Amino acid sequence: MLRGRILRVTGYPVLALTLLGACYRYVPVTGDLVVGGAYRGHLTPEGSQHVARLVGENVQLFDGRIVAVTDTAYLVSMSATFKRTEVRPTVWTGEQLVIPRSAVNRFELRELDRPRTVRAAALYTVGLVALGALVFSIRGIVSGDGNTTPPPIPP
Repeated sequence: MLRGRILRVTGYPVLALTLLGACYRYVPVTGDLVVGGAYRGHLTPEGSQHVARLVGENVQLFDGRIVAVTDTAYLVSMSATFKRTEVRPTVWTGEQLVIPRSAVNRFELRELDRPRTVRAAALYTVGLVALGALVFSIRGIVSGDGNTTPPPIPP
């Protein structure tokens, strides 16, 4: 049974990794965009040029939360942009940008991928339990006081 310090040492990291290490997938949007939802927007080539002064050159995709939708634009709280020529995303910290509707080709909804998240959480848990067992077994071996009992006296 895990109790006290052992629970804190192993349980909290597992919980944090599970919550922060969730796996997501992007699915095509079938209806209207929901304000507050997390989406990935695909820019048209012309749209990429049009918003280049806002998000940078050659941006192909952007991730963010929809703050507002009007007839002509989307107000997006940006979290990342992806350029055509770079593998890594450019991370944003929630800056709100107005993206014209004509600049966006399509949107994809970000949703939790439960099977991948469960597999990742199971792997994290097994790894942390193994690490904890190793640390506590090493600590048990090392924690001896160094005194050995003398051999028995021969008869």
